[in-house]
Amino acid sequence: MNDSYKIEKPASDLNFLTIGIKYIVLFIVLFLGSWIAIPLFVSKGRTTRVNTTAELLFENPLWSSLLISIGVITWFIYRTIKKYKFGEVFKIDFNDSDKKLEVKTVNLANNQEKDNYYDYKNLSFDLQNIEDSLFGKQRILKIKNYDQTVHEINIDRTAWCRNERIEKLIEKIKTGHNN
Repeated sequence: MNDSYKIEKPASDLNFLTIGIKYIVLFIVLFLGSWIAIPLFVSKGRTTRVNTTAELLFENPLWSSLLISIGVITWFIYRTIKKYKFGEVFKIDFNDSDKKLEVKTVNLANNQEKDNYYDYKNLSFDLQNIEDSLFGKQRILKIKNYDQTVHEINIDRTAWCRNERIEKLIEKIKTGHNN
């Protein structure tokens, strides 16, 4: 028996030029912001007792600003590379006769599709319910192969929330994907 779940294929206007411009602007903002933040950390009501880390930051503002900016930018670039490496999931097929899961993804940087096949015996799913003040309630589905996360779907912040069969997919994952 085959069971298929699908959304429309995601598209993106991003290319490497716009991503580069975005990170250059982010670097400039973080660099200038850290010049403002470093003196605030030192002067936060500590006239008699100065924190040695804050004092080091204050004595070396250029290097501190560069370190903070490069650190944050590196984290964002890592997340972007990871996102584009795995792609955005737009189709999930459960093939019970072959005991394989087919996950179709699209790389939003170059619009290339990729088919990923996983054996049921190596698969596990992790459905997390997260609630925060910025994005509200979110359901995040992690597809794991050999306990390594290979795909991550934020159901409530992507087109998956409009899929009419999403509750059936969640129920199938909760009860066991090969049942």
